[in-house]
Amino acid sequence: MANKFGPILEYTKYVGRYVEMLKSDVLSFPIDLVDSKRPYIRFVCEPYETHESIKSIQFPCPSGITFSESGNYGVFDMGTLGTILPAILSGEGNAAQKAGAAVVQEARDLGIAGAIILAAKTAGRENEAMAMEFAVKQVRNPRTNAAFSANTLRNYQFTFKMIGRNLEEVKIIDRIQNIFREQVYAAKLNRTSSFMLKYPNQWTITFVDPKKPKKELDYIPKIYTCNLQGVTTVVNSTSNTFRKDMSPYEIDISLQFQETKILTRDEIILLEDGDRTNEQDEAFKKIIGSAESKVQGIIDKNTRAEEWFKTGYKGPPPP
Repeated sequence: MANKFGPILEYTKYVGRYVEMLKSDVLSFPIDLVDSKRPYIRFVCEPYETHESIKSIQFPCPSGITFSESGNYGVFDMGTLGTILPAILSGEGNAAQKAGAAVVQEARDLGIAGAIILAAKTAGRENEAMAMEFAVKQVRNPRTNAAFSANTLRNYQFTFKMIGRNLEEVKIIDRIQNIFREQVYAAKLNRTSSFMLKYPNQWTITFVDPKKPKKELDYIPKIYTCNLQGVTTVVNSTSNTFRKDMSPYEIDISLQFQETKILTRDEIILLEDGDRTNEQDEAFKKIIGSAESKVQGIIDKNTRAEEWFKTGYKGPPPP
């Protein structure tokens, strides 16, 4: 026989989870996500200011997670240097003599037509050189090589569909999409300055083991600290349906993230162990902290001097 109190108990559980989320600043969708014991993805907003609360948003682990690693390569032609350089670097002896010998040997191997083509190119007579190459059906070996220039920033995109099963989930959906949208934007410095803006907060993205919520999944690559570059929100993508309280039936949210720096191989290795330390950021924080301390010291000293002045220079001068 079915338990007639089952739906009531289920709803009570949802309400309890919702209350917990409001207290902890950890939002999960669906509300019973952590009860499913399946892997989930966690987005943690890392505020620059200590007075701001750390917001954490969790979804079921999405399908089709994509990681793209790439490097940029240019090309350059070594030309005759490709012949001369190995000769110079081989064995002992005078470099100039070995280079000269290599050039002489190359000239002998070229033949008359090849020598004329090479001489024309050396003199900057490209049209004549090309005409000669076409006539004799020969072309200088450019000895083209690939040259590494840099790696690229890694980008990620995640899309989630949210359909609330009850009023609590509808409210969670609304909070989630608002937090993501708000965090794309810069904020006024100290919440008052219209002259300076504070960077949008950074994000830490992890794939979580449900059995050990503080542990990342072992078999999925790690993501470095990211900036939230864009948020796309679609209301009622499949049907124009609204609930009785006028909330939309479904919300689709697409998130575009980009890592905060181009990583080296050493940093990738550290990242796989969960180390997301940014040495440059830490160094700048120390410099800024030291500078702020010195400036505050000067301000305090001037304030004490001003107060001493107001007393008519009574007592010893302030330090």
